[in-house]
Amino acid sequence: MQIACPGCKAHYSFDENRIAEGGVKLRCSKCRTIFRVMKRPKQSAEPAVQPLLAGGTRVKVIVANESAAFCSAVCKVLANEPFDVSTYHDGRDTLSAIEAERPAVVLLDVALPSMYGFDICEEVRKNPSLDGVKLILVASIYDKTKYKRTPESLYGADAYIEKHHIPDALATMIYRLIGVEPAAGKGLPAPQPVSASDREADAEQLSVDAEQESARRSMQWDEERGTTNPPTMERGGGTAEHSEDQVKARRLARIIVSDILLYNQAKVEEGIRNGTFYELLKDDINEGRALYARRVGTEIAVSRAYLDEAFDQLIANKRQEMNL
Repeated sequence: MQIACPGCKAHYSFDENRIAEGGVKLRCSKCRTIFRVMKRPKQSAEPAVQPLLAGGTRVKVIVANESAAFCSAVCKVLANEPFDVSTYHDGRDTLSAIEAERPAVVLLDVALPSMYGFDICEEVRKNPSLDGVKLILVASIYDKTKYKRTPESLYGADAYIEKHHIPDALATMIYRLIGVEPAAGKGLPAPQPVSASDREADAEQLSVDAEQESARRSMQWDEERGTTNPPTMERGGGTAEHSEDQVKARRLARIIVSDILLYNQAKVEEGIRNGTFYELLKDDINEGRALYARRVGTEIAVSRAYLDEAFDQLIANKRQEMNL
């Protein structure tokens, strides 16, 4: 079910089964207002899933990310919404699915293997039959504090979201993009402010914050686990372990390059056009190299220059796009 904070009007997804007969007190994670939510009244012949759109229509959503664990976390975030969610883990597979399924909304990771999320956006926008598909780009690196600016270009996408905002903002963003308000008037309970004497809320009942924070931790842990190699002394030393470490290094290199491109499109294109790519983007590249060194480890880093290869591939692809 969807609930709204009476203070700042922020919307949240909440499991109605966790509401006791007397209601539940919640604290808004944005403005910290404490309010009470009551169960909605039972209606006869109510369907198992209460549709929020006219005629009981459900919204088809595609979630595209290399990590199955990340996709699973997003599915849980959207579980109480009238959305039919499909997940894909490869760029070209995602583009094929968009063309075949024509979803309402696509949550698109920028660093998908085989085809960057940017390129998928541009291909979708070239196809007039996909004009109605709404695209949301999501940055690949989980960091609440790293970026204080929005991307310079969305490459044809309709919106952009950072990973740590997915639990509290994604559902609302989807409703906004498809032009539908969560049906607050269709049996949904109105939040009731509590009196000052009632503001000692039971921590166990403040589950909106807890569920969202759990999803954030899951996404952060998944990214770090999928791109960080253990110290050499912790490895078994076999070929399988070495191959897995290389996969993680390749993925991290792709993530670093895609995030630099997301936030610096103008500099990237200027640098490629004038041969000053590494000079113009020196600070971002050095920060990316430091992150790569911390997560990959010396053994893999010296065995093959995956990050340099990713930069070289980016420059080659952009030169081709720019007819240079």
